[in-house]
Amino acid sequence: MKYLFKHAHLVVDEKREFIDGALLVEDEIIKDVFPQSNKLDDIEADEVIDLKGSLVMPGNFDTHTHGILDISFDTATKQELDETSRLFAKSGTTSYIPSLSYDCDTADFPGRFKLMEDYKAPYCRFEGFHLEGPFLSTKHLGVANPEKLLKPDIEMVKDILSQTSKFRQMTIAYELEGAKEIGKLLHENNVRVMCGHSDACLSDLDENVDGFTHLFNAMRGLHHRDITLVNCAFMNKWMCELIADGNHVDCNVLKLVINNIDRDKIMLVSDSSTARNLPDGEYDFMSKHCIKKGTTFISTDGHFAGSVVSINDEMKVLYELGVKYTDLLLYSSLNAFKFYGLDKHFGSLVKGKSSDCVIMD
Repeated sequence: MKYLFKHAHLVVDEKREFIDGALLVEDEIIKDVFPQSNKLDDIEADEVIDLKGSLVMPGNFDTHTHGILDISFDTATKQELDETSRLFAKSGTTSYIPSLSYDCDTADFPGRFKLMEDYKAPYCRFEGFHLEGPFLSTKHLGVANPEKLLKPDIEMVKDILSQTSKFRQMTIAYELEGAKEIGKLLHENNVRVMCGHSDACLSDLDENVDGFTHLFNAMRGLHHRDITLVNCAFMNKWMCELIADGNHVDCNVLKLVINNIDRDKIMLVSDSSTARNLPDGEYDFMSKHCIKKGTTFISTDGHFAGSVVSINDEMKVLYELGVKYTDLLLYSSLNAFKFYGLDKHFGSLVKGKSSDCVIMD
């Protein structure tokens, strides 16, 4: 089937947007993109859909999420994974990398890996998994149970690599003894190495570190002499996950980030918890009792317990701060696809790529 979507506000890539554009799609591939819908009289299509000015952007890619609607990736069944993919697609997330948390027992890893090895999400693309831990700092626990954190163990990581081909990213506290050896091994196996839940500074990093997990959160803050991970982010050498819900990072600091960190180094993540899509109330998450109120989810001892928002919600926050659509495309989609080497097919609305896009107001 050949579809023509016309009269759309197309955000094409990191440089271009067509205010009254059109998209020609055949067999889920973009065949052409046009800047003006009124020059389409000679285009043949099986179905013509008038979008009446709706905004069209590439689908969001969420590379750090723990769950939604009381479903945790630490324990989810196949049916529950299917449901998460449906819920993510409804909010504009068309690709995702679920995170196994620092609360997941290592004894459960083989079962998790087996389930995810051949999993095909029905509503959006499952692109592998992220391990957030267990080699993290007790100084920056978040809602972690310190008894479940381990010293870096390279034999454990070798065993994980032997069990699965879907290992995409690992969050490590890089200052811990043995972390660098694991970073090298992961880098050699094309697994992204993210520093987070960490007390590391610049001198702890090496060439195998790819980026920082949820910038500003669970790490030492900005300092004028101590070169922390936050300081390093402004050096524009590493990819930075950003939870832009306006809570994890204050809106004034979000402005600082978007004005001073290179636009190709920012990657929106939801870090969504199991309380996402649930009503306000009290819930247990990982090792803590937490309270959801509006767009916050905070443990009773005062720590953020992940977010309760989607990447689309974060885009709204940044849009209100004056961020351009072309930059939102980078933050929500293209940067992540580039980071994982998937941008040949996804992340922009150009001829030859997948017709992976979302239509919104």
